[in-house]
Amino acid sequence: MSDTLFSALRRLLVDDYASLKERLGRRFGSFDFASEVLHEAWLKLQRGDSASVAVVQNPKAYLYKVVLNVATDRQRAERSRLAATDVEAIHMRAQDDLDPARIADARLQLQALADAINTLPPRRREVFVAARLEGLPYKMIAARLGVTVRVVDRELALALDHLDKAWKNDDDEGGTDGRGPSQT
Repeated sequence: MSDTLFSALRRLLVDDYASLKERLGRRFGSFDFASEVLHEAWLKLQRGDSASVAVVQNPKAYLYKVVLNVATDRQRAERSRLAATDVEAIHMRAQDDLDPARIADARLQLQALADAINTLPPRRREVFVAARLEGLPYKMIAARLGVTVRVVDRELALALDHLDKAWKNDDDEGGTDGRGPSQT
């Protein structure tokens, strides 16, 4: 697009500013937003950021399309920004995560889980670790241990049942707020 077309479009924007602002204000529900969009569109035309077009049949319609594109881009950008309340919520969550009491409680729960895993029979423990911690498929675990996939499935089910009972048993003995095992 030539510089003369850009300057003609900028001139058209300035000349038709009031009606464009009115039209955009009604369309988007904010005349302030419309003013900002028109300003951005003028800057875009000043920089020559518009797509290259050989011939513009209707400059007024083309200008309105440019303005609408700027408005759409701006709305997308505003939606993607975090609101102040979102930032505050993230900050509060981070503060909660750094709470020493929560960290200590999590460490106790992790140790209780490790203790419960260590009480499993060796093959069952190996199946559990391979399936749940290493994320290996049952077929690979079966090959590694020289057993069938059915045995792997049964051993894993028994391991999970054992850990579930240990978790619940610890809660019954005074665990932490129903969140799992704790040291007592």
